[in-house]
Amino acid sequence: MAFQGSLAELHLPDIIQLISVSGKTGVFHLTDGRLKGQIYLNEGKIVHAELDDIAGEEAVYALAIWSQGEFRFDPGVATEQRTISKSNTNLLMEAARRLDEWRVLSKKIPSTDMIPEFVVQDAREGQINLNTSEWLILSKIDGHRSIKTIAFAAGLSAFDVSKILYGLIATGLIRLREASATPLPSTRPPVRLPAPPSGPAAPPSLAPAVNADMLTRLNRVR
Repeated sequence: MAFQGSLAELHLPDIIQLISVSGKTGVFHLTDGRLKGQIYLNEGKIVHAELDDIAGEEAVYALAIWSQGEFRFDPGVATEQRTISKSNTNLLMEAARRLDEWRVLSKKIPSTDMIPEFVVQDAREGQINLNTSEWLILSKIDGHRSIKTIAFAAGLSAFDVSKILYGLIATGLIRLREASATPLPSTRPPVRLPAPPSGPAAPPSLAPAVNADMLTRLNRVR
């Protein structure tokens, strides 16, 4: 017999924990509008998950931060795929941690379908210090790509990109708009930034520094 309900009432980590302790084999189907994901259990252990082009642990973490949508557990449905090796305990602890962190991030980033765009203030003074990760994300922003698309292009999870963007939004360098919304007239042409340095991320003190004048000039490049 299927078990189903609303993710607005029950968080996914709690739902999985409830089912896994029973040692059941089956699949969770999760839907939020056009988004669809699956999490497979084998004798109570999470063995595979998928969401769009994401599979494995990252798919579980991406699904765990859903605050709305529907879930349904179909018992007896198995899969041969094994993309997850972590124990349920470690997996769900990390999922719960990201859910808590996402509650903070969502205050500035309601959805990873939103599109980041630059905000350039001619009166901005001083310089902005960017670490390598921030530089990488800025280089992917073109006023058309969504957070999820930028994450795919950067080889990162949407969650990690959101964490980086959160700080850039807080400093007033970036703003977000709905995918269906028309870009604001004040938006400048996209910045053309050089490729980020190769190798491990540089510490903030060694990161490239972008001052307001430089950023303004970069935004005028077509």
